[in-house]
Amino acid sequence: MSTSRDGQARCGNALRRLARKPRWLAPLLGTAATLLAPGCNDPAPKVDAKLDEMAQKLFAPRKSPQQYMILAVSSEDADVRRASVVRISQSNKYDQEWAIKGFVAIACLENDPQTRCVAIRALARTGDPRATETALKVLNYRDYPPQEVRPPDDICRGDAAYALADLSAAGKVPAEYQDGVRKTLLDRLHLDTDRHTRIAAARGLASYPAEETLAGLIDALRDDDFAVVHQCENSLMQLTGQAHHGDVQAWEAWLAENRTDPFAHAGEIPAAQRLPYKNGFEKAIYDTRELIRWLWPGAKEE
Repeated sequence: MSTSRDGQARCGNALRRLARKPRWLAPLLGTAATLLAPGCNDPAPKVDAKLDEMAQKLFAPRKSPQQYMILAVSSEDADVRRASVVRISQSNKYDQEWAIKGFVAIACLENDPQTRCVAIRALARTGDPRATETALKVLNYRDYPPQEVRPPDDICRGDAAYALADLSAAGKVPAEYQDGVRKTLLDRLHLDTDRHTRIAAARGLASYPAEETLAGLIDALRDDDFAVVHQCENSLMQLTGQAHHGDVQAWEAWLAENRTDPFAHAGEIPAAQRLPYKNGFEKAIYDTRELIRWLWPGAKEE
């Protein structure tokens, strides 16, 4: 009984001390009272533990992005490392020199796949040349010693391929890396076992107009995964302005007939792919006509 009374006394004293805090803490104090009230009859150690935990959360100083980087490369907890990299990537310091160097090291050597992925995505956002170099290293890890690049999981290869695709589309791949990026994406499109990596590779190749690119995309139309085939068709349309609905033989025949200038209509939308309206007003008219034809099927035959 005396232990219970001691606990109540400690709890009451703790709440009275919190009540003397500035007015801006009033909403938090209400929550504190609610959380502590059930524990007022508990033994004193439990009350002290709750108060300590609450005080740490309320009054702990906010960490800077640089401090989060220290946690990202030193904490033994993978969740802490991942959360720290997320914090840095979401800050306005994500593209500073120290942050880029940290992202590069994490993307290459971190043993938690999700943490590596966050670092790879953050690097791609910076547009820095080291983002291209790092993504290439991750995808071509066999060309480097393990102490320089850790073998990547499927999701890491996927994010590295998406990084190259985004950097290529944004024109952020340095000239000296472009040939290597094109060859790497072609290699991943045909050899990678991860579907997301192949999809990203097919998307990235749309930025590299070369006959070898066309041949590789056409050959990849034979992929068993429809999403990969769909992206290959889209990239071929962007490069040529043509559409053959994933038909390998049709694309091969077209390429054989247009080898002299296969990119003459690059960027154009094929007639079969163009929308039947140009603006919101025309879309409303089109939708109304389609609705009428659906309600009265006879109208389709007119």
